[in-house]
Amino acid sequence: MKIWIDFINTPQVSFFIPFIKEFNKDNDELLLTCRDSGNTVELLKLNGLNYHVIGEKVRKGTISKLFFFPLRIIQLISFIRKHKPDIAVSQSSFYQPVVARICGIPSLYTNDNEHAKGNLIAFLFASKVILPKMLGKLGFTKKWPLKSKLSFYPSVKEAIYLSQQPELKSFLTGKKEIIYFRPEPWSAQYYSGPVNFFDETLIKLTNKYSIVVLPRDPNQREHYSQSKFGSMKVVQKSLSLQTILSDCLLFIGAGGSMTRELAVLGIPVISIYQADLLEVDKYLVEKGLMTINSKVSFNEIIDFIESNSQIKKENIALMEGNESFNLIKYTIANLKK
Repeated sequence: MKIWIDFINTPQVSFFIPFIKEFNKDNDELLLTCRDSGNTVELLKLNGLNYHVIGEKVRKGTISKLFFFPLRIIQLISFIRKHKPDIAVSQSSFYQPVVARICGIPSLYTNDNEHAKGNLIAFLFASKVILPKMLGKLGFTKKWPLKSKLSFYPSVKEAIYLSQQPELKSFLTGKKEIIYFRPEPWSAQYYSGPVNFFDETLIKLTNKYSIVVLPRDPNQREHYSQSKFGSMKVVQKSLSLQTILSDCLLFIGAGGSMTRELAVLGIPVISIYQADLLEVDKYLVEKGLMTINSKVSFNEIIDFIESNSQIKKENIALMEGNESFNLIKYTIANLKK
């Protein structure tokens, strides 16, 4: 079977790596396309995957994104008609369900962000949709045509691929000394909160701790390379999750998959996300795996570190992640039937 996967952002690479390994075991043929955004291309290279970049890099701004969407749709249609995959699978690619429907290819779409406007298009065109169970209480999941093609998996998406990497446990032991910081998603369509709001607190933290900034894109890398942030280390290339786990005392993230990854693995995490809270984040808070405080102060961070110095043991999120992995794998295998 020839399986087409479309990547439009960095977290989707991590999500699909364990599925790709399973597809390779089954001798399925893979057709990988991507948009050059964030660290997507870099991560595909890092994992030794063959891919095709389709479309230009999207600039920030609503007008630019509205123009780019139909243009990339047209480019993908031309590409897919030449390569003729049997099924299409994506995590948050709004483009793929549209192209798959036009080209007569059954598609599976999943997304864990209920605020993403592109879901409206993807839900309409996808053959099947699978979402985290926390979204099942939201009204849109009970409306036609989504209701007729919808199923749920019992975890957050980060727990799905992390549950397939038991070797990560070995990186959770040892001395932890570094605070990692992941800024807010400046250019994301779903984010409408403030930017750079944590800078003063971050600078203050450098007087007591080693700080590593994990920028999302070149613009953030340039911002945190200013002289006033000189005491911090600004990462120039993507760090492996293993590297972060090995010395992470505390992870402070303004939302996003990386913040949830560290939370699922039991690292002390403070989310300072300032837009509408996602249901998947609420789930992690309920499980005691994440603290959300968008206005956390320097003193509150110090107190948090002192009271959360131990890595949390394996939790139900990872167990549910393994169940979810098998469920999605089964759904993909039966997509063409």
